[in-house]
Amino acid sequence: MTCWFLRGKARIAWALGLALWVCSTAAIAQDLDSGYCQLGPISDTRVGFAGREIVREVAVELGESVARDDVLVRLDPAGLPARFDRARAELGQAVRAMDRANTLEGVLVAEERDQRETDLAVRRGTMLEIELEMQRLTLRAPHDGIVVEIMAREGELLEDSVAVRIVELSRLLVEADLPLGQFANFNPGQIVQLETETGGDAEALVTFVDPMVDLASRSFRVRAELDNSDRRHMPGTTCILID
Repeated sequence: MTCWFLRGKARIAWALGLALWVCSTAAIAQDLDSGYCQLGPISDTRVGFAGREIVREVAVELGESVARDDVLVRLDPAGLPARFDRARAELGQAVRAMDRANTLEGVLVAEERDQRETDLAVRRGTMLEIELEMQRLTLRAPHDGIVVEIMAREGELLEDSVAVRIVELSRLLVEADLPLGQFANFNPGQIVQLETETGGDAEALVTFVDPMVDLASRSFRVRAELDNSDRRHMPGTTCILID
């Protein structure tokens, strides 16, 4: 009686295992048939700088919304302001010298006039170089978005570092790998229907269909843009293309 009971339990366990294997195989087959689809931020930018610089000010906080050209981080300008003031004074002097040359056009020899023109051009170039250098020390947002990482702290000495990471979530990027059999169903510019993991159904605009098929997986890539101004959908989640 005991042996029959044990054999009965073994039969039940084997049957359950077989059922689970069949279900998992069907699920895998379904995933392979429908392809893979994921949502990501339309823009994910790491703002940094080159060289060794001291962080003077971090102007944003984690989670803060920023607009294009908003100041993110200011680096220490060291002696740049003094150089800028001197270059501005020298440029002013060169401009006045050129004005006098224009007034005395019939008196000055050509060589002296050329010298003043050259000096004025050099002063303007020096001024522009310093202005560009000062602009480089102010890191600004390249696009609208949310600050999701801050890797710089005030007073730190950093070298060739990323200071801030910004992601734009008002639109999301839909990236899908689909089986070869669905290649004829997608074209740039068409609207596709999605079922997202967290936000229900949605529509996305196809922006790219890969003209080449991956040899190993026999699949192709599709990219689309999804409006997410209401923040209903989360990047990093999966989706299903239903049309």
